Amino acid sequence: MSEQKSVRKFHFLAVVLGIAIDNIGTMLSSGVIGSLYFANRPMENHDVNAIYSNAALLLLFLVVGLFWTFLGSYFTAKVAKRGELFNAAIIGVIGAGIGFDSILTQDMIPLWYELIGLVAIVPVSLLGGYLALKRKKTSQS
Repeated sequence: MSEQKSVRKFHFLAVVLGIAIDNIGTMLSSGVIGSLYFANRPMENHDVNAIYSNAALLLLFLVVGLFWTFLGSYFTAKVAKRGELFNAAIIGVIGAGIGFDSILTQDMIPLWYELIGLVAIVPVSLLGGYLALKRKKTSQS
């Protein structure tokens, strides 16, 4: 009976890097967009809640956040060099977990925004992993 060598798919440091890219990039971008939004008007406490009634601004936040998820999962797959789609999907699953928690705890954020993010985040992270895997295969041929 021959022993098969088990191949680990999970790459801890790659996943930590991807989460950092996703979360830090999203937070910094959201801060810049929010600053630009409030740049020419005096800000009061209730003005922050006004962001959640501006659908165009929310869509911008959604696209920017998903871009950072894509980038984080791309670099996760590049660094992992094994189980690229598996490691990239972990970024999406963690993001979906954060999104699900937000649905349960945040009542100010519109449900449509939360649901689109929840449904889109795993496919976007898989797309980042797929692109990294495709580029890896292209460079090897």
